[in-house]
Amino acid sequence: MSKPYRVHLSVYPLGSSEPAKVLAAIRAAWVGPAWVRREDRGGAWFVQASAEAPFRPGETQSLFSERLSIAIWQRLGRYVKVVVDIASDDSDECQRRELAERDYLKLMRVH
Repeated sequence: MSKPYRVHLSVYPLGSSEPAKVLAAIRAAWVGPAWVRREDRGGAWFVQASAEAPFRPGETQSLFSERLSIAIWQRLGRYVKVVVDIASDDSDECQRRELAERDYLKLMRVH
């Protein structure tokens, strides 16, 4: 069995109907988050979600971050900033991957 990872995602800015779409994209691409926070920041929504589960066999942390971000972008039909913090179950060290608009433009050309 693959080892589990602790993942914390932050997604911003979102419209009022988009937090549900982000969570649906996360569930479809990986697992349902164990913890979710939605916050209205002056008309733009900020979503944080956390879960713990294994990645796909052979999937790296970088590939996982890209796959999850692509799922969110495709579900929304546009770019939003996605930050993914990942730690293996047996480590307190965390790897952060922040996917910017240039990553969106590059990755969405392929997908």
